[in-house]
Amino acid sequence: MKLSIKKTSLKILFLINIAFIIILLLSDLAPVVDPYKFWPIAILGILFPLLIVGSLVFILFWLLVSPKRALLSFAALLLSIPNIMSTFAFNTPQHFIKAKEPGTIRLVTWNVALMNYTESDTVKAIQNNALIFKKLKDTDADIICLQEFFTAVIPGNHYNLMDSIAKTMNYPYLYFSRDHPKFDEQFFTGSIIFSRYKIIDTQKIIFPTPFIGSIIKTGIVFNNDTIDVFTTRFQSVKFKSQDYKDMNAIKNRTDTGFTGSKNIVRKLKDAYAQRKEQVILAKNLMNESKRPVLFSGDINDVPVSFTYAFLHKNMNDVWVKKGYGLGKTFQYLSPTLRIDHIFFNDAFIARQVNRILSKEEADHYGIIADFSITKKEQ
Repeated sequence: MKLSIKKTSLKILFLINIAFIIILLLSDLAPVVDPYKFWPIAILGILFPLLIVGSLVFILFWLLVSPKRALLSFAALLLSIPNIMSTFAFNTPQHFIKAKEPGTIRLVTWNVALMNYTESDTVKAIQNNALIFKKLKDTDADIICLQEFFTAVIPGNHYNLMDSIAKTMNYPYLYFSRDHPKFDEQFFTGSIIFSRYKIIDTQKIIFPTPFIGSIIKTGIVFNNDTIDVFTTRFQSVKFKSQDYKDMNAIKNRTDTGFTGSKNIVRKLKDAYAQRKEQVILAKNLMNESKRPVLFSGDINDVPVSFTYAFLHKNMNDVWVKKGYGLGKTFQYLSPTLRIDHIFFNDAFIARQVNRILSKEEADHYGIIADFSITKKEQ
């Protein structure tokens, strides 16, 4: 009797394993399918790291119990290698060296969450912004790219954070996208690039409505080269407090009318559709460049996604090249969300990379990386 129960249990577990393999293989398609038309597959791409861990657990289990049954999961892992290599960085962990090597350029990218504009506690907002300032200053970066940046634009205004960073941290050159005006256009939100090296040209491409945003480019003179630096923020899902309540209802099986499920799916599909348009515009702009290219920003998508794959084509991911592990950049929802990235073309060599960890001052982590140039401007 006990032997029969054991055999039945193993058969059921093997069927679950097969279903798991199918889901993993479907997630492998996320970078190559239309994320709007095939949104369930796009969602599976978000779960990819967890699916890989689950597959490893199955392999270890079957190796102990029935080694032949481990072959299917092992084969699925082999087919998943391209996505594994873009998701996990397998480099030796290294301490980030603060002192810059001669001939290198240091870039920081960080979504700074509107500089605590939505924080109701003014004292806390000031403290959080002071901490952001300190962390940016400590990087000693040559170029700083910030997304969801909020600032007054009137000279002398006490909340002109743009001027504060430029003056107190010695960034004489900057370009601000001014995407979204507030308070009679005395304040703006958007993406901004600060540089210690001269900016000789700029460009801005506005994304299609209803999203309010853009991608910006600066031509920066570095030693005897001119490099193009791009930064942007793509459409997020815009989950609100009610959406998180809906997720809990789905988890607890109390979403009987499927109202919450429908709202969440609609937001996901809308975000996928807008990001697809935005990444195509951004990539086309980058492809026009004849210079060494650095792209940084909050793309609101993980490595196993259409957005990442489209940007990554003919480019390198600095975290994959020099980082270690998953390198998550968003604090909430999941420990696997690396949605902020720095890409570079073959005109650069990545030297080192690290994250700027944050707590309450921002919901994203920043990325800091050093590069050297291998090719001259064409």
